[in-house]
Amino acid sequence: MSLSLIVMHPIYATVYVAAYFRALGAKIGKGTEISTASNVTHPLLEIGDGAFVADAVSLGESDIRGQQLILDKTTIGNKSFVGNSALIPQGYHLNNNMLIGVLSVPPDEQQMVNDTARDWFGSPAIPLPRRQESTPFGEELTINPNNYRRFARGVVEFIRVILPESAIICFSIFFIAYAHDLIVDEPLWKIVLYFPFYYLFYMGIPAFLVPMVLKWLFVGRYKAQQKPMWSWGVWKSEAVTSTYEALAIPFLLDYLQGTPWLPPLMRLLGVKIGKRVWMNTTDITEFDMVTICDDAALNQDCGPQTHLFEDRVMKIGAVKIGARSSIGAGTIILYDSELGDDTRIEALSLVMKGERLSPGTDWIGSPVKPA
Repeated sequence: MSLSLIVMHPIYATVYVAAYFRALGAKIGKGTEISTASNVTHPLLEIGDGAFVADAVSLGESDIRGQQLILDKTTIGNKSFVGNSALIPQGYHLNNNMLIGVLSVPPDEQQMVNDTARDWFGSPAIPLPRRQESTPFGEELTINPNNYRRFARGVVEFIRVILPESAIICFSIFFIAYAHDLIVDEPLWKIVLYFPFYYLFYMGIPAFLVPMVLKWLFVGRYKAQQKPMWSWGVWKSEAVTSTYEALAIPFLLDYLQGTPWLPPLMRLLGVKIGKRVWMNTTDITEFDMVTICDDAALNQDCGPQTHLFEDRVMKIGAVKIGARSSIGAGTIILYDSELGDDTRIEALSLVMKGERLSPGTDWIGSPVKPA
């Protein structure tokens, strides 16, 4: 199942993923959106109508305690939202119309009894007194699209699903054909010397060029904006992101993390990167919205997250990371945030939307607080 998330990555966050989950035994309601959820026990999962499960959510993973495997039914209610990198424990029942924030866990039973809040954030969870309002869009653009929009999105996402796999097949044919001649006709020393370049020219570079060309051709430069779920702008953006994650990252960029070669390639996608930046992550989507100043360090799996889906609306904003700043592993920086020069953020922290962190300060936690 973990491998399927890699091989079948383009199908996630499309209109087709619900049918895939149902085929594996899950009960999925109408109009539910599921992105790259992982650690799912599908026969014990039930998601209601109109729910939304965002990227990298751990959804009801089996639990092992005291030499026992614990399996229980996990339920997400109607029109509930589970944010990026959140965790829904095995056996949890999330009520209708609930929101669980980014990098968060849901409230425990006692909290639910004592508090009527619908929006929760953090680990342990705390109620959110208020959250940012979304630009109002009609239901035909968010939750109840007409048949034309359903068909149009289905066509766009069908192309989005087959494009990366088709590209991989084509690149592999060329790579195998030319590498075969190299292995058969050349001495061992030349095979060892040339083989990495064959991979680079027939697999790695083409896998990077496809999403780069798609990005500049269909999206151009990303701008701060809000777009409803059932709109052409969202479909284009998500298609570019999916192709980037299915081609550029696994076939080239993953191998360049922590090297001087990664920043120049990210600049070609639109990321504004200063001198001597050290990047051990490729988790960037709306490339033009990210600014990383000189000598900054981004550690493993951290990410400037320049978009969120809320109320079926895609919200895009900028992230700026100051000079000589250090971002810990697994840390998420939400959009409309700015980190001053010489800022240090510890691992597995979360910078909230609209934060302005002062230069020369240290931060930790979800949400961040002074260290």
